[in-house]
Amino acid sequence: MGTFELLGAGFANAFALGAFATIVIGLVVGVVAGALPGISFVNAMAMALPFTYVMTPVNAMLFLGGIYVGGVFGGSISAIMINVPGTPASLPACWDGYPMTKQGKVRRALSIAIIASATGGLCSALVLAFAAAPFATFALRFSQPEFFAATVLGLVSVIAIAKDRPLISLLSMLIGIVVGTVGVDPLYGMARFGFGVPALQSGINFVVVMIGLFAISEVIDLIATNRSLRPAKSSGRGWPISLRDLWGVKGAIARGTGIGCMLGVIPGAGATPGAVIAYGVEKQASGRGHEFGTGVEQGLAAPEAAKNATTGAAMVPLLTLGIPGSAATAIMLAAMMLHGVNPGPLLFLTDPSMVYTIFAAMIIANILMIVAGIGVAQFFSTLMRTPPAVLAAFIVVLSVLGAYGVRNNIFDVYVCLVFGVIGWVMKRTGFPTAPLVLGVILGPLAERYFMTSLANYGQDWTVFFARPISGTILGLATVFALWSLAPALKRIWSDGRRQARAGSGAG
Repeated sequence: MGTFELLGAGFANAFALGAFATIVIGLVVGVVAGALPGISFVNAMAMALPFTYVMTPVNAMLFLGGIYVGGVFGGSISAIMINVPGTPASLPACWDGYPMTKQGKVRRALSIAIIASATGGLCSALVLAFAAAPFATFALRFSQPEFFAATVLGLVSVIAIAKDRPLISLLSMLIGIVVGTVGVDPLYGMARFGFGVPALQSGINFVVVMIGLFAISEVIDLIATNRSLRPAKSSGRGWPISLRDLWGVKGAIARGTGIGCMLGVIPGAGATPGAVIAYGVEKQASGRGHEFGTGVEQGLAAPEAAKNATTGAAMVPLLTLGIPGSAATAIMLAAMMLHGVNPGPLLFLTDPSMVYTIFAAMIIANILMIVAGIGVAQFFSTLMRTPPAVLAAFIVVLSVLGAYGVRNNIFDVYVCLVFGVIGWVMKRTGFPTAPLVLGVILGPLAERYFMTSLANYGQDWTVFFARPISGTILGLATVFALWSLAPALKRIWSDGRRQARAGSGAG
């Protein structure tokens, strides 16, 4: 049977009543878990794993796949509406999505986010169905140096998202990297920067930092300025947005989808680097790049498309090579192993019905995500109409529960509150918080990949440039950095020449 025949049979299996209900339930669970800060759809998948024991292998994968697809998008709902990213990959949604909410464009922002996410996820699912084998062959060539290079590219994107303050943004990112190094060294197991506090030996979790910097600081600012957290009066745009509106962000969605598909297939890359890099690229490619951070629609659409485009792509190495491409797919691998299913090339020969049913389910889930996303977003819209004091109390309770739930550790709650104060101070002084969060998230990953690369290649640092793929990615990171710095360098050059002419004229 050809690919189209197998995929058609997969759709028939996925639309069976039991399988379809499993997809829908998983999708709703994922969207809700992603929208609640600190809960995380990955944690929801881990908690759902025992329930898959009583399911068939196919239904187990459909259930977990639905949570995966819904959860990656769900984090953007709280990010757009209350400036609290439900997942790390939803952090870029705060930068332009939340300003749109404050301008009274919450429905428009959510509409763009849902459509962009569904488009990116759908294209990624089609890539999974029709191009799994070539992508898997390419992903197999990645090792620790390539992972390090990809992480560096994500860190370099901090320069691209800086609003004419690249040096301050780099400083903020370096502070985040230092915060991320607190705890036990990943290679040698040595405790560092603990300052005699035993609780710090377990490190500072990036989710806790993120909740504090965005959620708690927002409430503190509310109390300090006596302003309202409620958005301005809605502009009246509802569901859905017009085709003309979507046509205006088509380029951003296309670029974000492409970046997400490319990065998603790389094991270990994940949705967060994809969303951040897509935002940085779009800031440079868009004619409104200088306005990013003020509520630009392209700045919301690109990362939304990118992060959901990683979902199907991340399953390519899982199904074809047996290598999980993310934490979520690692849980899916565990579910397959529990049911005695061994992923890999032979799975396409021994059980093609299961493989193509999963492909079909990913396509169906991304289409249904529009309905599920609208439903959960409507709940948050109702929440936004509550009095500001009640809304602020809800955010604090949700933040504290989320910080505690990350590791069931009360110390994390204290850390969250401390970073809430730090975030408020940074906001009042104009010091950017987003690069700090990115440093906490990506810094430890870069360190681990760097150290393991040196350990595996005899402490030879030239391996990062000698290997073709890692050298190419680092070269792209360099070009990306220079491209991002070009406007600032040009402005400095122009100011210098202007001062020189003024000096010569005075002489």
